[in-house]
Amino acid sequence: MNRSIIIAIIIAVAAVGWLLTGVLGGDDAGGRDAASASESTTITETVSSTASGTAVADAGAPAATPKHSPRKASVRTRISEAKPHAVQITVRGRTESVRTVEVRAQTQGRVERIFRKKGDRVKAGDPILRLAKGDRDARLSETEALIKQREIEFDADRKLNEKGYRADTQVAAGAAALDAAKAARMSMEVDIAYLTVRAPFDGVISLKPAQLGAFLKVGDHVATIVDQDPILAIGNISEREIGQIEIGSPAEVILIDGRKVSGKVRFISPVAESATRTFRTEIEIDNAARDIRDGITAEIHLEAGSVPAHFLTPAILTLNDGGAIGVRTVDRNRQVSFVPVSIIADSTDGVWVSGLPDQVQIITVGQEFVREGQVVEVSLID
Repeated sequence: MNRSIIIAIIIAVAAVGWLLTGVLGGDDAGGRDAASASESTTITETVSSTASGTAVADAGAPAATPKHSPRKASVRTRISEAKPHAVQITVRGRTESVRTVEVRAQTQGRVERIFRKKGDRVKAGDPILRLAKGDRDARLSETEALIKQREIEFDADRKLNEKGYRADTQVAAGAAALDAAKAARMSMEVDIAYLTVRAPFDGVISLKPAQLGAFLKVGDHVATIVDQDPILAIGNISEREIGQIEIGSPAEVILIDGRKVSGKVRFISPVAESATRTFRTEIEIDNAARDIRDGITAEIHLEAGSVPAHFLTPAILTLNDGGAIGVRTVDRNRQVSFVPVSIIADSTDGVWVSGLPDQVQIITVGQEFVREGQVVEVSLID
């Protein structure tokens, strides 16, 4: 058969098949569309009928009314009674030597010998260094010779005065010359004593700038001595709390290394520091072992009497609309009140607060869901 005839037959068969497929598909789609349209019409009628029936039913039904009034809020409470609680004032401070003195030269001279070095402990009167005498011994001998001369002259004037050959004024002048000679000798003896510089009190030499061979003038710095027994703990107390302590009040001092030592208030400044409005307070601590050094950071706890206070768990505390901290309470009429409190001490178990009556019924559960003036259902717990 001719090739072109075969191709034409194939194309004709394909065209007929495509036409048949389109006819069949259109019938099926039309059937489906008709069914869908029928179903949609049925659903629409049903919904309309239901809505109409509901509207009729709602129109004929009476308005619903609540069977019960709203319930009151329920809270749990407990009775709290105030107990005496020791008030403690806590301030940060430091240790300080009871006295620190710069020892200075009282005469001039070259440093001839050094007896103590920096860091040495000294007793009152112990020599620190000595200056060279120079010509002081010779000048002392000169004053002693002058004294002997004045004594002879005064004795002669006195005898002649007794015989009437010397006036009383001449005798008085001789006595004055003798006294001046004796004063010169005393001044020289004091100057020689000043050659040895001694410790004024028991302590530790913290600084000694004078060196062997150096020439010192009157007033030059020889050494700094620190007295560590007793030692002081210094703290600044606010103007609100200063009235709660007094001289002799007990105190506990906790050093930065954890050591706890006891002491007493020995000084309270009568004038506040202008910058901080706080008052310098000194606690005296026994330091016979001298193991507490000057300048150590310390926490000072001062006893300031006692006040009636309630011990509460922190979960009971709440805030009012103004941001004040306090607790919510109920009275005999089960009406809620807010009472502001002040925290005066805390611990791992709770807080001590003041500002509440001696006996009060405190809301412990539900305090965050009630307001002031509201009447509540109360469940009292032990």
